Amino acid sequence: MPVTELPAGLWTGQLRLGDWTLELPPLPADLVPAKWRRRGLPWFAKAVPDRGQEFALQVARTDLVRAVTSVTRRLKP
Repeated sequence: MPVTELPAGLWTGQLRLGDWTLELPPLPADLVPAKWRRRGLPWFAKAVPDRGQEFALQVARTDLVRAVTSVTRRLKP
């Protein structure tokens, strides 16, 4: 059964074509995190720093308390 949603966690990847396996290129350091909603909750995927030449994504649900605190901190004069 195909996976339609990435569960939370650290994801690495390879391109597999039959017997051939190629490593995916590393993600750019300045790549903006992807954001979406799943079942009404905010999620994100971002490049993992310090993984060298490895393709790596961190997928997780956004911590709502931390996000609200960040927004209110930016709104204060």
